[in-house]
Amino acid sequence: MAKRLFLWLISLSLLSATLPIAVRAAANAGGQEKTPEARFAAAFELPRLPPLGGRPADWRQWDSFFTFIVKRLGQDIGGDLRSSLAETFLDSRYELTQTVSRLGAGRNPVPQLFLNAWKRLSPIMNKAVAGLPKQSAGQYASFIGAADKMAALGQSGSQFGLLEISPDALRTMARLLQPSGGGDPISYSLNVDGALRNLLGFGAPIDVRSPGGRQSGLRVFPWNVEQAFVGSAHAADADLKKLNQWVPEENELQSYLIEVRNLLAALSDKVGVQAKLAEEHKPLYRQIVLAAAWQESCWRQYIKKGKTLIPLASASGDLGLMQVNRNTWRNLYDLKRLGGNIEYNGNAGGEILAYYLSRYAIRKNEDKQAGGNLSRATYAAYNGGPSHLTRYRAAKQNAELKKVDDAFWEKFQTVSSGRELEVKRCYQK
Repeated sequence: MAKRLFLWLISLSLLSATLPIAVRAAANAGGQEKTPEARFAAAFELPRLPPLGGRPADWRQWDSFFTFIVKRLGQDIGGDLRSSLAETFLDSRYELTQTVSRLGAGRNPVPQLFLNAWKRLSPIMNKAVAGLPKQSAGQYASFIGAADKMAALGQSGSQFGLLEISPDALRTMARLLQPSGGGDPISYSLNVDGALRNLLGFGAPIDVRSPGGRQSGLRVFPWNVEQAFVGSAHAADADLKKLNQWVPEENELQSYLIEVRNLLAALSDKVGVQAKLAEEHKPLYRQIVLAAAWQESCWRQYIKKGKTLIPLASASGDLGLMQVNRNTWRNLYDLKRLGGNIEYNGNAGGEILAYYLSRYAIRKNEDKQAGGNLSRATYAAYNGGPSHLTRYRAAKQNAELKKVDDAFWEKFQTVSSGRELEVKRCYQK
């Protein structure tokens, strides 16, 4: 009974928010008295409101829906609201990753993900409505009204709480903002989405060719003139094909680490230019990249499982050299290349670090705060999302995250003192 009442209330909320005139017209048509459910169905022939019951939406459908809504809103706003929207999206993706990695059997995280995401998104959407054309403002007002009522039901206790959200319910909500076009709003795609990258401020997709052919042309040079590790003032192109097939034996470790160090240095130079970092921040950025790669993978892209070479991967879906998460960064990077191309993975992680350094740590003057540090802030955001930018200097710190932040800081200090090849400690038994 409680479930049927819940579904009926949601149907009423959505209908009253979207087509009040049609509902009134249907209620007054003809002389025969109809039940409320019959009147609502008659009013909504095109499109018919799908029930919220049935098979619940899974987290992939939820993620696709939320991404669809964020992209739609991003088309209509700019400035600070657009920046806030990007931050909301990334924090929600980080939360999704953490939630899914801890998900127990038979549990559906969608209701709680909806509540948390709407809490972040609602203030942005409400501010945006005032500056929109009348028709668009009406669509957003309908969406806000329906989402607010769903959130209220979800927070009202177990008897009438959000028992489930169906795939068709998500589709209907999405169509309040975009009645036609745009494809299925809950279709889960792994393709790189240029529009989403632009919305978040990442720009064009990474251009790195597949291993096995001629590579992207990253030039590598000795770490400095005094430390001519590669034995030449003008080293040849990095042997990326070899790196993409290489899990070093003990006697190869030094050579392997030098190759990876050169790759990370070269890509940090390239990404630093693309990110328009000031000259004063480029050396710092290179050190962040080297330390983060050490923290994430000990400079490894692959491990051996028996005789098979496989990408280094965590239980939560972090991949390769920079441990770029496949759920957090879906649609922003090519997941196959994250696992199968060390240069692509390094570029992806480097790009994310540059993003958090320039758009968050530097812009928010983290180095001017009490206990603040640009490198620590950048890595905290890389690890936990934009909302984690200042966690390393908080008065009360999560013990587990403090260990992570302190471990990065120790590695960063080692790198900044010129001892980056101490990463070899990871490999010592």
